[in-house]
Amino acid sequence: MNQQQYHPWLFRIALATTVATLPLMIMGGHVTTEGYGMAVDGWPGSDGQNMFTYPVFGLPTDKFFEHVHRLLGTLVGFLSIILVIVAFKVQPQKWIRKVAIAVLICVIIQGILGGTRVTENSVGLAMSHGLFAACVFTLMAFLTMATGKRWIENSNDPPELAPGYGRRLAITVPLVVLFQYFLGGFLSHFKVGLHPHMSFALVVLVFVIIEFRTARKTGIKWLKRPAMGMLHLGIFQIMLGIGAWLTRFGLPAAGIIGEPGSLQQSLFRTAHLITGILFLMTTTLYSVRVFRLHQLNKNRSSEQTLSATDSLPETEGNA
Repeated sequence: MNQQQYHPWLFRIALATTVATLPLMIMGGHVTTEGYGMAVDGWPGSDGQNMFTYPVFGLPTDKFFEHVHRLLGTLVGFLSIILVIVAFKVQPQKWIRKVAIAVLICVIIQGILGGTRVTENSVGLAMSHGLFAACVFTLMAFLTMATGKRWIENSNDPPELAPGYGRRLAITVPLVVLFQYFLGGFLSHFKVGLHPHMSFALVVLVFVIIEFRTARKTGIKWLKRPAMGMLHLGIFQIMLGIGAWLTRFGLPAAGIIGEPGSLQQSLFRTAHLITGILFLMTTTLYSVRVFRLHQLNKNRSSEQTLSATDSLPETEGNA
């Protein structure tokens, strides 16, 4: 079996694609928060002009954010193309190449979703655009992780993980977080479902705490670190949600006055949205690591069994 090799440029391009997606998501989150999605008419053109010759500076605020969001989308698309080219040039592992292609296809679909949302003026498509963004970003982050040194080092010498450890949680937690992200998207786009979204946040936190505690017991840094990050992000996300709620509705008993549409509320809501995406990404990558270690341990066990079986006739013969 060919062992995966580290290719620095593939890792760097994967990392650059993922990092470049962050400002794209922040811009998109702000566009959603402020309702700027229909500020620029038409797609792929902008107000009847070519997107790339359309002025950036001197625009009204709503057009500026939407236009920059589109330009950043083209940058991520460009990097995704380079990612596929580099993957095919340096990486013999077919599955890595397929993931790189999947990233490019997902970026294209995401662009079409965003454009169609404008041409159709559809809130449902806007929500799909937001939900799919989290999935695409998670896929990019996975590819970055899978082309990194630590992934390859663990592939060659995997730490031992107890059989059956954490499989159910590893499946359940990302799904729970994804459902919470869906509730948040529904609230953001359709302005309904505040109480289910707030209540389910506690359910998510309980699951994350359980997973964090089980990860600590393994003693494996490769699992403990993302589990710690997952817990911190979960707590931070709840705090941001409380901040968004307070800046929207206020708490008169504590002297806090809600200011719907204020800068503070916009910042809290956008940060809440972006942290939600990072939270989903972290829980998913943690789960991938759990299943990866199980598979590597299984492979090693099979190899040891085969090796013992092969040596048996020789031992008997010698006897």
